[in-house]
Amino acid sequence: MRGFSLFFLLAVVVAVGNAQSDQYLVSRQASVSLLPAYQSWSVKDGGLSFSEFSTVFSALFPLGRNASLSLREGGAASGGDVPSLNGFTDAQVGLMYHVESINTLFSLGLNLPTGKTAMSTEEFGTSVLFSTSLFDLQVPVFGQGFNINPGLAWVFPVGDAVVLGLAGAYQYRGSYTPLKGQSKFNPGDEFTASGGIDIRASETVSLSTDFVFTSYTADQFGGKDVFASGNSYWINFQYKQYFRENELLGFVGYRTISKGQIAGAGGLVDEKDRLEPGRVDVKVLYLHPIGTQSSLGISAEARVFESTSAAFSGAKVFGAGLMPTFGLGSGVTIPTRFRFQIGSLGGGKTITGFDVGAGIACTF
Repeated sequence: MRGFSLFFLLAVVVAVGNAQSDQYLVSRQASVSLLPAYQSWSVKDGGLSFSEFSTVFSALFPLGRNASLSLREGGAASGGDVPSLNGFTDAQVGLMYHVESINTLFSLGLNLPTGKTAMSTEEFGTSVLFSTSLFDLQVPVFGQGFNINPGLAWVFPVGDAVVLGLAGAYQYRGSYTPLKGQSKFNPGDEFTASGGIDIRASETVSLSTDFVFTSYTADQFGGKDVFASGNSYWINFQYKQYFRENELLGFVGYRTISKGQIAGAGGLVDEKDRLEPGRVDVKVLYLHPIGTQSSLGISAEARVFESTSAAFSGAKVFGAGLMPTFGLGSGVTIPTRFRFQIGSLGGGKTITGFDVGAGIACTF
């Protein structure tokens, strides 16, 4: 989904609604992290090999009992057989406030246009490639416009073992200049509604499902409507089970977008065939704690994309990864990850991906 989303708020409120009494909807611990990563992809016999080295800084600061402030900033540099693209991302600021009397979480997200825009034609081509969801890069997008994203999420229990949640958000998306010397591009605004249910099946097992609906207004270039995305539908199911200290997480999600509209001689006309592919995501994660701060995570995943006329559609990718976290004491940890992916594109070409990352995080 594009830009900020209140989907994560729904996940938070549903999860916390079923949590222990000593946990809070808004974190009361401050945290900072710096996460560098190197990711590379190669298409066999396809003449495409590229990489991205990126670093993301994030921070969370409590503001009293029921409020928090979050910050996120990053940067990336390209490598391989693509035109060079280096720069910073937009800075993102988030505010949350929990009204306990009505068990509602209000949020405000701001996207500050500090990232790279006004790119050359060559840089823009690399940017489009990096933003393709198939590659799952840590920094998929560099610069956009000034965005404002207010939203709210509400959670309420239904008995001792069932929690329901609702969330909604609106995102105003400001204009910016993606190509140097060209007109401004004004992406369409977004309206998102979410609903979810969390069920505690036993003392060690919980199940949840979430549904997210998003609609968009038309994108404009040079003051004229050029594209109107169809509505987006996203549904997922999650399974969680504890084995003493160990934790098993399972996730299955499906996302699809209805037909949109493209620019025609007399204005926007319906797409003949749906361009953006639907996708299925499957992921399993097993977490094994080692001591009080260290842990080992083992993951397996599959991503399957529908075949359309879009580039890289029809892909099937399978992956596995290790995510060790090393505790240094006093709330300081070193999170690391190693992941390998292999699959095929719609034309039968083999695609492989590898990423490795190591950073530092501190909670205080």
